[in-house]
Amino acid sequence: MRVDLHMHTGYSADAAYPQTTADKVRACVDAGLDIIGLTDHLDYHHAMGPSENRDPEGCLRDAWAAKRAFAGQIEVLVGMEIGQIHADPAADAFVRGHALDMVIGSLHVMPNDVDIYFHEYEKLDCDAFLHSYFDQVLAMEAHGGFDVLAHIDYPLRVMKHGDYVPSFDHYMDRVEQVLRTCIDRGYALELNAAGLAGWQKRVGPPQDILYEYRRMGGERISIGSDAHTLDTVGRGLADCVRNARDAGFTSVTVFRQRRAEQVPLSR
Repeated sequence: MRVDLHMHTGYSADAAYPQTTADKVRACVDAGLDIIGLTDHLDYHHAMGPSENRDPEGCLRDAWAAKRAFAGQIEVLVGMEIGQIHADPAADAFVRGHALDMVIGSLHVMPNDVDIYFHEYEKLDCDAFLHSYFDQVLAMEAHGGFDVLAHIDYPLRVMKHGDYVPSFDHYMDRVEQVLRTCIDRGYALELNAAGLAGWQKRVGPPQDILYEYRRMGGERISIGSDAHTLDTVGRGLADCVRNARDAGFTSVTVFRQRRAEQVPLSR
């Protein structure tokens, strides 16, 4: 099965606009995908209201309409990428109040409500920052309410500056805490292709982390292009599949009505 379980339409504030849900699904059909997850952003914060979605209710209405309209051509899973689900009780209320196939749990912002993309790393203690980041990921995992743990290497995309090249190599004890909780709580660890467009030029997480996840008993993985434009659906899926197979995985986890099911990895 060719799956892409993480993508964004024009409802996400950081995605190309206009970009309708139907446009996105047609692009996925044209790309030869079998199962997709429509997972627009809805970020919650510690000190302000939710953001990053222009209209969550309209977003889900359109997603369900697309699921029906394209049945027989492609399987559409209706989802949402919830940022910082642990930061605001309204996040849990939103998830409980809506019919969803899947929920991606992401950590985009730190407790100061500044996105990880926008910190001034040349002025920060990056070691302290990364420890704080792992603290927040663990808090989010402990809180729960989601199915897929997204892009745990998110800071590595943006922390590079001057001679500093960010890496988790010296933080594997913290990474292992995150992976252990992921396994124990039944989340699927995401392989995310967005890093192909940045300085890393590769999908995440780093392969040694995927090896460790498998060694520790991890069985559930998710795969996503994280496409924010129509022409990037399916981006990096072959890389993700190759990395997954190299680490010993033969299936990918999809969530239908929040229940995990395994489907074979594509060749």
